[in-house]
Amino acid sequence: MSKIFGTDGVRGIFNKELTVDLSMKIGKAVAHVLAPNSGKIFIGKDTRLSSSAIECAIASGICARGSSAILLGVIPTPGVAYLTKKNRANAGIMISASHNSFEFNGIKIFDRNGYKISDEMQRKIEELIFSDFYEVSLPIGEKIGCVKYEKSYVTQYTNYLKTCVKSLDVKVMFDCANGASCDCVSKVFRRMFHYDFMGNFPDGININKNCGSTCLVPLSQKVVENSYDLGIAYDGDADRCLAIDENGEVIDGDHIIGALALNMKEESNLMNNVVVGTTMSNMSLSDFLKKHEIEFIAAQIGDKFVSEEMRKKGCSIGGEQSGHIIFSDYSTTGDGILTSIMLINLVGKLKKASKISNYFKKYPQCVKNLKIVEGNDFYNSDPFKKALSNMRSILSENGRVLVRKSGTEPLVRVMIEAKNIKLLKNAEKELLPFE
Repeated sequence: MSKIFGTDGVRGIFNKELTVDLSMKIGKAVAHVLAPNSGKIFIGKDTRLSSSAIECAIASGICARGSSAILLGVIPTPGVAYLTKKNRANAGIMISASHNSFEFNGIKIFDRNGYKISDEMQRKIEELIFSDFYEVSLPIGEKIGCVKYEKSYVTQYTNYLKTCVKSLDVKVMFDCANGASCDCVSKVFRRMFHYDFMGNFPDGININKNCGSTCLVPLSQKVVENSYDLGIAYDGDADRCLAIDENGEVIDGDHIIGALALNMKEESNLMNNVVVGTTMSNMSLSDFLKKHEIEFIAAQIGDKFVSEEMRKKGCSIGGEQSGHIIFSDYSTTGDGILTSIMLINLVGKLKKASKISNYFKKYPQCVKNLKIVEGNDFYNSDPFKKALSNMRSILSENGRVLVRKSGTEPLVRVMIEAKNIKLLKNAEKELLPFE
C-alpha cells in the first residue's frame, strides 16, 4: 500500500501526486472514518489556483458518503480547526500546501476537537483509499449529503481573535504572503492606529512568491524604510508567523517562544512552568529557559507532535523555530495571526521589538535543504553517511547535526549547529558534494 500522508497531511504537485481523483477518495474516506453516521465536515482553502478544484472533489466525496460539506472559503488553517471545534463539526479539512510554491497543494485534516488527526487515524484513511470500499454501501436518495456555502463562519474566527488584541498603538507592517490570511488580518487589526499590508493581492499563483515568512527581506526593508515598530510575516496558510524588529532584524520562532514564555511566567500564566519545542530548536533557547527556571522539552519535529507533547505535559506554550507556535489556552494548533497578536501585545509592553531578539544570543545554526532528484536518493548512501560522520567528528561536543527527510518536499534537511561560526563552516563543507 502506498503512503500518502507526510509529516503535515497530504501534499504534492496538483495533477501529479495530488489529483482530483485522490482528493475525492480522501473526502469519502474522511467522511467514512470521522462521520460514520453522517454529519458535517468543514472545508477551508488557501488562495492557490488548484484549491477550488480540490475543494470541489473533496466535497463530492463527503456528500457521496452521506455527510454535508460546509465550504468556508479562503481562511487560515487554524481557523478551520477553531470553527470545527466551536460548531461541533465531525471534522475539518484545510486545502493548502502551507509555505510551498503555488504548483503544490495539500490536505490537512482535523478531528472534531480541532486537533490534527493521529497517525492511527491517518492509517485508517489510507487503508480505505487503497481498498475497494468506494463501490459498495454508498447511500442513495435522501441519505446523500449536500454542499453548503457558509463563508460567514469566518467572522466567528476573526471576532474571537479580536478579543485577544490588547495593544493598539504599535505601528505594524503585515506581510500576508498572498495567502489565506489576507482578508482575516485586515478584519482582526482594523482597530489598530497604525498598520499597513504587503503580500495581500493573491492571484492564484503568487502565494509565498518573494513574500511571507519564507522571504523576509522585502518586509525587513519596508519596516526600516517606513519606521515601523514591528513587521509580521505569515506563510501561505497562516499557521506560522515570524517577525522583524524596528532595526530590520529577524525575530524567529525560538525568540518568540522564549520571550512570550518568560512574559507568561511573569504574569503567572505559564502552565506547569514548561515549554515544548522540537529537536530543531536552537540550544540557546533551552539554556535561556533553564536560566529562568523554566523546563524545556524537545518534541519530534512537526507542530502535531508539539501539540501532543503539550497535552501530555499540561503546557500552555510550545512551537517550532519556523514560527508554528501553539497557545493551548487559546487554540488547538499553530496560529500565525494569534501569535502575531501575542507579539504585538508584548511589543506594546516592552516598547521596542528588538528587546525580544536580545533576550539571548543564538548559537550559529544553518539548515541545508538538499534536493533529491529522480534516480539519485542519496539519503542512505555510504558517501552521505560518511559525510555526516565527519561532520559529527568535527563538531564533537561543541555542536550537533540533525538529518531528516522532508515529509512535504523531495528534500533531505540537514541542520548544523555549533557554538562558534568557524566550527559550523568547517562541518558545512562536508555537504558540498550533495548540493
